[in-house]
Amino acid sequence: MKGIIFDFNGTMFLDSHLHEQAWFYMVKKYSPKAISDKDILINIHGRTNKEILTHFISKELTGEEIEKMSFEKEAYYRELCLKNKDELKLTNGLVDMLNQLKATGTPITIATATVKENVDFYFDIFHLEQWFDFDKVTFDDGSFPGKPEPDIFIIAANKLGLIPNECLVIEDAFSGLTAAKKAGIGKIIAIDPLGKNRSLFEEKQLGSDGIITDFTTFFEVIAS
Repeated sequence: MKGIIFDFNGTMFLDSHLHEQAWFYMVKKYSPKAISDKDILINIHGRTNKEILTHFISKELTGEEIEKMSFEKEAYYRELCLKNKDELKLTNGLVDMLNQLKATGTPITIATATVKENVDFYFDIFHLEQWFDFDKVTFDDGSFPGKPEPDIFIIAANKLGLIPNECLVIEDAFSGLTAAKKAGIGKIIAIDPLGKNRSLFEEKQLGSDGIITDFTTFFEVIAS
C-alpha cells in the first residue's frame, strides 16, 4: 500500500465511551428515545452529528438547531476529555508506528467523522503536527455524506494524491469499515480494542485484512 488513512475516534484515541456519554446526555436532554447497544454500533459510531441528531431527536431539525446542538455535544465531550486527563493518550503502539511511517516517508492522513473544533483540540493535545498535515485531514464539514457512505475515504485518498485502491484504512466502527469497503480501499484493518466487535466484523467480512487490538502488532498483521 502506498498510503495509510487513519480513523481517529476509537482508533487513534480510545474515546468511544466519552462520545457515548456525551450522546446519552444529549438524547436524554432533547428526546424521549433511548439508545440501545445496536444504536451505538450502527447509528452513532462513525456517523456525522447531523445524522445522529436527526435520527435520535427529530428529522425536522433546522440547520441552525443542528449546528447549535452539535456545538453543545462536542463542547460537553471535550469537557469530559479534560476531566479524564489520564485517558488523554494515543492508542498503545501508535506513536512508535507513526514514527516509523514518518521515517520511511509513507503518506498518511486522518479521515474522521468528527468536526473541525475537535480536530483542532486533538492537534493541540496530542501534537499531531509531528506526523500529520492538518490541511490533508478530512473531517465533517457538512460537504459530504457521512460513513457508511464512501465519500470520506475517497476524499482522503485524493488528498494524499492516491486512489482508494492504493490506500490502507484503519477503522474501529462498523459504519467506517463499511464505508472503506464501499470506497474500494485496497486494504482494510479493523481495530477492536475491547474485543467486542470481532465476531461481527468477521461475519460481515469487514477488516478482512486483519483485526488488531492496538498498534503494537500492526506491522506483523500487514506482513502476514
